Amino acid sequence: MKFSLQTSDEHFRPLQQASLSSYDPVNRSLAKIYDVVTFMQKRASFTTRDYGFDFLPFSFDVGLCFRGFFPSLICIGMLLGVGMPSAFAEEDEPLKELPRAVFRHTPPLFAEWNFETDVDAVVPPGFSPQTLGHGHPGEWMVQTNDHAPSRTHALVQLTPCLDSSCYQLLINDTIRVEYLDLSVGILSKLGTPTSAAGLVLGMQDLKNFYAVLVYPASNVVRVHRFVDGVPTLIKEHAVIPKKRTPWHFLRIQRNTIVSKEFFEISFDNQFFLSVYDSTFHTGQIGLVTTGGGAFAFDNLRVVELLTSRPLSRPPAY
Repeated sequence: MKFSLQTSDEHFRPLQQASLSSYDPVNRSLAKIYDVVTFMQKRASFTTRDYGFDFLPFSFDVGLCFRGFFPSLICIGMLLGVGMPSAFAEEDEPLKELPRAVFRHTPPLFAEWNFETDVDAVVPPGFSPQTLGHGHPGEWMVQTNDHAPSRTHALVQLTPCLDSSCYQLLINDTIRVEYLDLSVGILSKLGTPTSAAGLVLGMQDLKNFYAVLVYPASNVVRVHRFVDGVPTLIKEHAVIPKKRTPWHFLRIQRNTIVSKEFFEISFDNQFFLSVYDSTFHTGQIGLVTTGGGAFAFDNLRVVELLTSRPLSRPPAY
């Protein structure tokens, strides 16, 4: 069936006058109808099958719309509800499906080394020895130790570093993390007063990293920032070992609160020092020794922390 519009100049004359009139609401409504019908004349014929109206075999006379205010309102509704969708059907762009959100979840990092499976290994798998400053290349080896916290083996650093600028490092090759909980057991054997052992974090390369060192001869913990191979003391604090055994426990937690980077350092399960610094972020982890003393390590552990870092910038106030 065809749904046609029958129009004539007599019907349009009131509309043309209304479109030129002033501010009367009725005239403005009639002017709208004139604009709509003018547009519909250009598309004077359209099928009712597109809208499921096959059972309506009639024609529509637009002249009925000009016989009063209320008929004009009815015609506006009919034209907008039936005619206008057909008029704009070909001009509308086809609907496009929005891209689906892709959720990615990376589980927090957790790794632990007790060196029980690396018996008599020169260097534990996944680690690389490095030497900073003037000194012989470091020698690291897993040896039997019946008093080790894990069970029967520990990692020993055998090469002394007598020069003040010498540091022996053992760096993990694969792990890079920013906010972490890093801990290790240290067997301290007194040597020179400058002998120290500890942990490395935020390592960018051999000359740029953080180091937290325990000096057993003086019972002091020092936090250093290495930039271009030169250590800068950030903070130090005296510690009193709580354990009566030669094995002690060093722990570092790095996190952020309201855009502030901080370290929390514990010794023998006792928190004692907070450090604020944000020079380095994501980096490698490892072990470090210096001086002429001999040190052993066991139960090296790293856990990635889920932070409360804000997603937006702080407010201006």
